[in-house]
Amino acid sequence: MKKLGDGPVRCLLVRPEFLENTFYNPRDVFRLLGGASAAPPLGLLTLAAHLPAHWQLRFVDGDLEPITDAHLDWAELLMISGKGPQEVPIHDLVRRAHARGIPVVVGGAGPTLQPDKYVKRADYVVSGEAETVLPRLLADLARGESAGVYASREQADLSNAPTPRYDLAPLDRYMFVGMGFTRGCPFACEFCAQIEIFGRKPRVKTTAQILREHQTLYDLGFRGMVDFGYDNLIGIIPKAEEVLTAMRAWNRAHGHPFCYSTEATMNLARLPKILELMRDNDFRYVFMGIESGDAEVLAKAKKGQNNALPPEEAVRIVNGYGMVVNTGIILGFDGEGPRTARNMLDMVLRTGAFPTLVLPLHALPNTDLSRRLAREGRLFKGGVIMDREDRTDTATTGLNFVTERPRAEILADLAGVLEQLYTPATHEARVTRTIRQLRPARKFLPPVRKILRMARAFVDIARLIGLDREFGPPFWRTLARALATNPGAFEMVIGQAVMNVNYARQSRSYVAALRDQIAEVEAVGEPAYNQRMGAELQPSA
Repeated sequence: MKKLGDGPVRCLLVRPEFLENTFYNPRDVFRLLGGASAAPPLGLLTLAAHLPAHWQLRFVDGDLEPITDAHLDWAELLMISGKGPQEVPIHDLVRRAHARGIPVVVGGAGPTLQPDKYVKRADYVVSGEAETVLPRLLADLARGESAGVYASREQADLSNAPTPRYDLAPLDRYMFVGMGFTRGCPFACEFCAQIEIFGRKPRVKTTAQILREHQTLYDLGFRGMVDFGYDNLIGIIPKAEEVLTAMRAWNRAHGHPFCYSTEATMNLARLPKILELMRDNDFRYVFMGIESGDAEVLAKAKKGQNNALPPEEAVRIVNGYGMVVNTGIILGFDGEGPRTARNMLDMVLRTGAFPTLVLPLHALPNTDLSRRLAREGRLFKGGVIMDREDRTDTATTGLNFVTERPRAEILADLAGVLEQLYTPATHEARVTRTIRQLRPARKFLPPVRKILRMARAFVDIARLIGLDREFGPPFWRTLARALATNPGAFEMVIGQAVMNVNYARQSRSYVAALRDQIAEVEAVGEPAYNQRMGAELQPSA
């Protein structure tokens, strides 16, 4: 293999595309709302900041444009980062690069959780946090050697992390830009892969680092939404309070050039000081994984922190500080019963939270859940199959284990939930509740170019949704309700309408796939299906 240690290296950093027709790729939403993709990949931009200063770097995002032969022909080294749902595009890129004699490094969540799926294809596989293994990888590149998997055995020290190379990405083409403040989460949710990747001991950047990253984005001319935090904003509450306080002063001094979104546990609703600081900084969206409407199910899944407050109370409190709540919900946990799906739908209506992820439970590799199921002899051989070209996310590839209640019942419940979650009536009830509860405190004012883009987007939305026979009437009713009673909720109503129509459309394909799975299970019977899917189902030693 060519040595890459002498002189500058032409390194191409690539995010493969998410395939169409998945919850991971709501491109129609982004395009209607004025963007081409969600956000540039923060991991790749962070990695770029750690690479030798004399290297020549280029970044190409398959979610924005095709990854062409010209891109690959320029490169001497290809670095790819991706998740499990991008497995097929990753393998295709590796094949194309090798046809040109270009060595390939792959990393990210997919290779971290399942390195064996990549090690026979890519030259270098990074499993875990790249910072701790990068010196060894660079040394092997310089010698023209490959050691296969570079597994991180320790957690990176974020207190000396450089500012991500935001300059490599066309920031204005994205809906928002990520800014990493924390890694790791102190909770032990059984099914969570993030705590396996980043650990349960939260680590944070210093306030000086965060302000430096703010200044970098500001100097690059970016004005818009920053997705701030990464794992769990409130993993270390005093540090979160410290950095949010400093951000408030910085934003005031710079005329509030950004608004924010984040991810946090439902415990956020019990932290009024943090919520006040988030409101002062113009946080507008927060993702909270509610997961289930059954308290007993949450306790069994080691997510008992969600039971500290009723979900409707937690969402109401967060709405009161100006933030819209998005959430994820999951079916297939142990402990579920005949009313689980009904409880889930009721919970969505009681809270007004928008479900952006509706999934069957998956025992992801190297999680507490997969380890427990393996001990119990319930884990299917082969784990989660992610290499089907017709379906490359986990929305219909979960339940990779012998379920506690009948599989067909879970799949039917999931199909029923998907059929009802995004109907015009359910959407209108959900948005109406959010209009009543939301108390926006807007401080960020978009620049003129974005206002014009938003105006054009509204015309398109009014035409595509407002004139739709099914979704149009609730769109205009909720918009009128917001203008009459809570004008600050106007943006929320438009964004939620676009998301709802997109999710309703995507859900139809998921429901069809779920019905096919039900027929497959019923045709052979559940015992035979489990035996076929896990031919070597035996409790591990």
